[in-house]
Amino acid sequence: MRRYAFYYRYDTSEEREVLGRLWEQVNVKLNFLTPTRKPIGWGTDKAGRRKRLYDAPRTPLDRLLDTSALTKAQKTDLVSYRNQLNPASITRRIIELQDVLIRLAKDKTDQLYLAQIPSILPDVHKGVRVRKAS
Repeated sequence: MRRYAFYYRYDTSEEREVLGRLWEQVNVKLNFLTPTRKPIGWGTDKAGRRKRLYDAPRTPLDRLLDTSALTKAQKTDLVSYRNQLNPASITRRIIELQDVLIRLAKDKTDQLYLAQIPSILPDVHKGVRVRKAS
């Protein structure tokens, strides 16, 4: 999720609500529209080194449809839902939610970050040492 929501600090209810809406959009994009490769075993290359073998890229929905875990009605519902999705509008919505999160959390996260960095200026509370002139 950090890939989509960054490393900012989210601790207000408004930020968590936006984060939840972002998570819903990311889940739809990843589960219905993003094909992934899964490891299926090991093989060897021409030099005899071990090499990981992968299957053809497929979406998690396609993998689920190949199993017998769903009824026929559930499968048709999921396929019709996927067919009505617009990848461009989902991506635009993710970007909009990311902008809202940045606007909400950037100032306080930057303040925390700056508090952790030691200052270049001398600490005025310690005082200044002056050498005595001889």
